Amino acid sequence: MVVVEVKSQQGCPEQRTCADCIQTPGCQWCTKFRNNTQTQVETVYHCQVQSYNMNNCEPGYLENPANQAIVSRDEPLTDIKRKASADSNIIQISPQKMNLRLRKGVAQSININYRLATDYPVDLYYLMDLSNSMKDDKESVADVGIKLAELLRNLTSQYRLGFGSFVDKVLMPYVDTSPLKINNPCPGCAPPYSFINHLSLSNSAQLFRDTVRNAQISGNMDSPEGGFDALMQAMVCNQIGWRQQARKIIVFSTDAKFHYAGAGRLGGVVEPNDEQCHLTNNMYTDYDKYDYPSIGQINKVAKEHQINIIFAVTGHVDIYQKLHELVETSSYGLLNADSSNVIDLVRDQYQKLSSVVSLSDNSGSEFRMEYSAQCTDGGPLLPNTASCSGVQPGDNIKFHLNITANECPSDGATRYVEVQTLQDKLVLEIDFECSCSCDSVEHNIPKSENCSESGTLVCGVCRCDTDFRGEKCQCSNKYVDGSDLSDSQDDLERCINPNDGKICSGRGACSCGTCICGGNDPDVYGTYCNCNLRNCKSGTGVVCSGHGKCQCNNCTCDPGYKGTKCECQDSSSCIAQGSNEECSGHGSCECGQCKCWKENETTYTGRFCEDCPTCKGGRCLEFRDCVQCEHFNSGPLSQDGLCDTCNITSSLIDSLKGQEAGGAKRCNVVDEDGCIFSFTYRYNSELSLGTGTPLYDIYVQREKQCPPPPPVLAISFGLIAGIVAIGVLTLIIWKIFTSIHDRREYAKFEKERENAKWATEGNRLYVPPKTTFQNPAFAQQEAQ
Repeated sequence: MVVVEVKSQQGCPEQRTCADCIQTPGCQWCTKFRNNTQTQVETVYHCQVQSYNMNNCEPGYLENPANQAIVSRDEPLTDIKRKASADSNIIQISPQKMNLRLRKGVAQSININYRLATDYPVDLYYLMDLSNSMKDDKESVADVGIKLAELLRNLTSQYRLGFGSFVDKVLMPYVDTSPLKINNPCPGCAPPYSFINHLSLSNSAQLFRDTVRNAQISGNMDSPEGGFDALMQAMVCNQIGWRQQARKIIVFSTDAKFHYAGAGRLGGVVEPNDEQCHLTNNMYTDYDKYDYPSIGQINKVAKEHQINIIFAVTGHVDIYQKLHELVETSSYGLLNADSSNVIDLVRDQYQKLSSVVSLSDNSGSEFRMEYSAQCTDGGPLLPNTASCSGVQPGDNIKFHLNITANECPSDGATRYVEVQTLQDKLVLEIDFECSCSCDSVEHNIPKSENCSESGTLVCGVCRCDTDFRGEKCQCSNKYVDGSDLSDSQDDLERCINPNDGKICSGRGACSCGTCICGGNDPDVYGTYCNCNLRNCKSGTGVVCSGHGKCQCNNCTCDPGYKGTKCECQDSSSCIAQGSNEECSGHGSCECGQCKCWKENETTYTGRFCEDCPTCKGGRCLEFRDCVQCEHFNSGPLSQDGLCDTCNITSSLIDSLKGQEAGGAKRCNVVDEDGCIFSFTYRYNSELSLGTGTPLYDIYVQREKQCPPPPPVLAISFGLIAGIVAIGVLTLIIWKIFTSIHDRREYAKFEKERENAKWATEGNRLYVPPKTTFQNPAFAQQEAQ
């Protein structure tokens, strides 16, 4: 018996075949050991951890395959000094194709280079709702047709414009199909239709303007429109004229909600949308056969055809904001009530779309894809980031991809994974290292002596014939007198668990040196019946919470999850895309969710603790000066000429209605003139990609709320009238008081007069008839 001293680790010794061994991460397999390794210590294991010294393995008999990566196509990136042409081969990503051989659980590193080409072609198709409520919008779009072409000409010399319109399915209850309404749904309106391609992509701005102006308004009955039917046809039909190498953009303009999959049943249309083109004479004719597309179909087709969608809406902002989150290649913006700001909207949204480079893939669950990005030359490598924003033509972007095979496919077929931006892709042709070279027939030894001549030696272990079993096929499956003839003390020793010294860990029966586990407990398994699925089940009875696999009592979690039962998302779910800080540095990540801190009476909120509603002004004060400077040419930054130092993404709109419902925070700020200007801000994960700092969508209300100027003339006349009124009132009050006083005095006099009792001799009015005078001198003489 070949024996060596080994230590059981990582479940490697439990693997009984070479294929199982190399499919277990961190394991290696030895088919044949050297003869001088026979030291009587412990039975050798063919499968060992990779850190184990395999010097005792015969040269050429070690199975430890490594990943292989071969670049099969790597054309140089398009020179930034040469303008890109839709007719030439524009290359923005390298390499373009690689051949990989992956071993399960072993990551393969791939470096991807990206450089945005100069003057990249643009195809812009304006898809407009022409129901009656959009009449004024149509005129505005026609009026700015030339300006729209000038805008695209400033962006690229290789632009083309197209125009299409939609109303709804020409069926009840979407439109009125009565004879009186079918041809004239509203005064001056054309008959209703589903979708018309009025103008295929062309470089004539004049033709675009005339086509929009000549398109007729129509009408329907219900509020939601059939825009999804039109959007699907615009994306898949060759009649639109999409170029293969061009940035494809559809501007979807409407003021209403949309019908989606299932709504066709109201009109008796039940067959799902087939994602195919059905234009006859540039008109969608199978609207009565196929249901509206689903949101998932719109997202799928937009990605397959590499089309950006700009939802330019005048209402229902919250709905289209959520739709934008579900359609990966889309953005959204707010139009004025009459679409007069369409130029600004298209420019802003185009810059958002073109300045963001994002990698995506179609790998599915068979692979784990981990991206990192170096968005600037010499900049830091941002983990868990597959996108960069603020990219300009000529910028060199480096992505780092770690790809890991999660499983070995049962069919063994080659897999093709596309790692792509919206215009370019890297194709990975992947095969799997899931079998050993020793498994081939030429290496098998039938009727081997090591297998008691009752089996075939494959990769150093026995594959027993039908009637035999055991590690060396030493046991027969035939019974005599009801007893198994093969059991021996040596066989029993093979069933003893070295960790606890028990036969089959006390949870199984030993048969020919092999443990038969379970019995009435199907959760028990393992070489020594030492594994139990119950140790991996969560409280709901689901193995590893449905986010991992049980490997002998321990859960191996899927990417993005952690915990003993894989019950928690890992800390990467607490890091905003483009940021390096967990919970924005204002919280802790607990089971995949941010628990925001309260610091010195300051409370942080938001999914990533990125907002501070209790801060003075929140982020309102942070954005105030830049908003005031950029949009109103006032404030401290304007006075110092520092508007260019602002690094915000903001847009002017007529009204902020609906913004707060979509999760935005509103700010009302009083400027130095006493006017109130309002804006909202909302965290934008896409803008933040690759920047290392959180960025926000800021919408500014176009009009300030200023107090009216004081009415000087009215104030003057009012002041004079007030003074006069006060004087007159004073006189009136004085007169009243004096009148009251006189009345009281007169009443008192009358009362005294009535009470007076005068005697005749005491009449004060009586004057005696004589007057007596006394001579003073005479009086003195009498005294002497």
